[in-house]
Amino acid sequence: MVVIFSFIFLSALGAYVRWIIGERGPIGILMVNVIGSFLLACTSNWVDAQITAIGIGGLGAFTTFSAFASDSVSLQESRGLLIASSYVAGTAVLSISAAGLGLSIS
Repeated sequence: MVVIFSFIFLSALGAYVRWIIGERGPIGILMVNVIGSFLLACTSNWVDAQITAIGIGGLGAFTTFSAFASDSVSLQESRGLLIASSYVAGTAVLSISAAGLGLSIS
């Protein structure tokens, strides 16, 4: 029962913090996804209940693919393909690098 309530609480908290940071636009969503990738990688060797509540609940709600996709399309429409492509590539490279760093220290 504790895991269920932890999952619900951390999911709500993760979504709220993402919303606050995401208000900064594409840079905020980039920050959310890079930080979330790092933190999720840091939890890679935790036990099932912890990873369910913190990893899937909290960090799953914190990171966002839908806002990333929406921002990518908006950037392409407003600032062009080069800026949008740079945003997509930068998010991928930074998120994967952050995950690699998280795995190396966990």
